[in-house]
Amino acid sequence: MIPQFILPSNLQLKAETIDSEPGVLYVHTSVYQKDSACPICGKRSNRIHSRYTRTLLDLPISGNIAKVKLKARKYFCDNAVCSRKVFTERFDCEIRPYYRRMVRSNDLLTRIALELGGNRGAVISSFVGIPVSPTTILRVTKKMEIHPKTITSGIIGIDDWAFKKGKTYGTVIVDLEKKEVIDLLPDRESDTLAEWLKQHPEITTVSRDRYGPYALGVKTGAPHASQVADRFHLLMNLGEATKRIFQSKGKELREIFTLYNDPKRETSKPGKIELPAQNTLETIDPNISTANIDVARQHKFDKVKELHNNGTALRQIARITKLARGTVRKYVVMERLEKRQSRNSTNLEAFINFLLQEDNRGKTFRELHKIIVQMGFTGKYTQFCCKMNEIYDMKLFTRAKSASPLMVKTWSSTRLSLMLYMEAEQLQSNEDRNFLRLLFEKLPQIKRLEQLVKGFKQLFVAKEDGQLRNWIEEALKSECGLKNFAKNLLKDYDAVNNAVITTISNGKVEGQVNRIKNIKRKMYGRAGFQLLRKMVLAKSA
Repeated sequence: MIPQFILPSNLQLKAETIDSEPGVLYVHTSVYQKDSACPICGKRSNRIHSRYTRTLLDLPISGNIAKVKLKARKYFCDNAVCSRKVFTERFDCEIRPYYRRMVRSNDLLTRIALELGGNRGAVISSFVGIPVSPTTILRVTKKMEIHPKTITSGIIGIDDWAFKKGKTYGTVIVDLEKKEVIDLLPDRESDTLAEWLKQHPEITTVSRDRYGPYALGVKTGAPHASQVADRFHLLMNLGEATKRIFQSKGKELREIFTLYNDPKRETSKPGKIELPAQNTLETIDPNISTANIDVARQHKFDKVKELHNNGTALRQIARITKLARGTVRKYVVMERLEKRQSRNSTNLEAFINFLLQEDNRGKTFRELHKIIVQMGFTGKYTQFCCKMNEIYDMKLFTRAKSASPLMVKTWSSTRLSLMLYMEAEQLQSNEDRNFLRLLFEKLPQIKRLEQLVKGFKQLFVAKEDGQLRNWIEEALKSECGLKNFAKNLLKDYDAVNNAVITTISNGKVEGQVNRIKNIKRKMYGRAGFQLLRKMVLAKSA
């Protein structure tokens, strides 16, 4: 006797015989329902026209592929006005017209597709006993029905995600209460977002980053909704502003690096920083370069050249400067430190000697740019102006001689900007604390910058209305370099103030963006927008 549990219990099928071949079981079945409904008119009929055999892939049995051999029937339609005269037998569940798989096996493939995507899903499907191709996995995904989701809280978060980073972007919309994706939009234009918001009048609050078209889209599509800027992006913007400030103070930082690494500083009185004696300084005429080189990297390059000129071995120089020996060898043979190549690099260095000739000193930048373009300059006029200003601003600088080789310690602009956020006990080492102390003493405006940075962080902890306005006024009065950042806050004041005084966060949206990246990787090369949207929304259900 064949167990009936190998077939769906809600299906009127009877298992008659089972035969097999290596790895495959064939279950021969027959139907015992008395009639069937016409798919066109719906009238039921019991007049059999003919019989035929259908083969359906079912769930595996004991590790073997299971195929159901079904003796299906065709019926006459007795409705004289119906256009269909003969139709195939219909079932209420599990077996659908034209399908070659049971619905339950199709559901299993759907779950595999949602978790693994096309290629990996096809591999796993062969292991579980339902072998299909990657194209079939994708076809199963495309046939899924996605029902529109309702927004229960009225609070949503929006952010962009990349089709291709730096080129094309879409928008993800998340219900911040349910923590699930509501919809995906094919771009991040303000009109697209506004049209979507007009179809959802229940939205009362929108959390977003500081991307301008998002602010305009929310204002146009949901003028009644309050906007909340993302705290994470606000702190990122502040970090970028402080980093630019440090980059603009390259000359001062080089002098402070030299002073900090001077061994004579250690013998001075506690709490008092003394500059090296004038006779220990060597005046150096810098090589003119248009490179925007990191201050810490330039300082280490200078230290390598100095130690090599003093006869220090390359191995010892690498140990002192904490550089790879290959880098030390490269620095030794280089006359000057070259900037790293980037997409925005130009060939201005080839024209510097020409530009600094006596005959060209009375000409305007526009005239000089026109001349060197004809000579083969590849950059744009704005790039040319910025680099020429850097060249004209270059002056002599001083560097302290080191009596004995000591470890060279420098800090990048990025690291310095992060250190301003930290409390003293959060700093990694005493060297960080000592250098900040020296930096604050030599550059009082950096001390003021630190106070404003920490004050901005404290706004999100205190959550007091009106404190943001006070902070902006202090930043505008200060000479530490945060005026532009403060002015930009005023342009988006209501959203930034809501971020300060409320607990709404866009962090849940960032998590969903990361999940979209993972889904894209699973379906790389095949994830068009509609397929990707279906995958994201189906997994959020």
